[in-house]
Amino acid sequence: MYILVKMVKMIWHTKQEHKIIRRRGGKVNFGYGYDGIINSRPIEVRTQRKDNRYRIQKDVHKHLIKNKGSYIFVKPNSAEKVVSAERISSLIKKLKRNWYKDRNYPHTFIYRKEVW
Repeated sequence: MYILVKMVKMIWHTKQEHKIIRRRGGKVNFGYGYDGIINSRPIEVRTQRKDNRYRIQKDVHKHLIKNKGSYIFVKPNSAEKVVSAERISSLIKKLKRNWYKDRNYPHTFIYRKEVW
């Protein structure tokens, strides 16, 4: 029973996220929310899908801010950049981004050129 539950939870975070977090010496989160912990702080891995932007989830973002967490942004060519959640928060405010609610959770977007 335990193995089945653990396998189902693994689906919530991708293998790519697990690989990035473990390579940096972190521990993977198998539940909802942030992707893992590196140096005792929460981390969220964000990759681009079909366009040149990254989705930022409001609830996870608030958790990262509260706990001095960071994001790892990944480009399509596998380049990675670590950015503090506080910096992303100030970008969202500066750019006056709205939080969309077209899914089950509020979210907004940060474009690649704004992060890199």
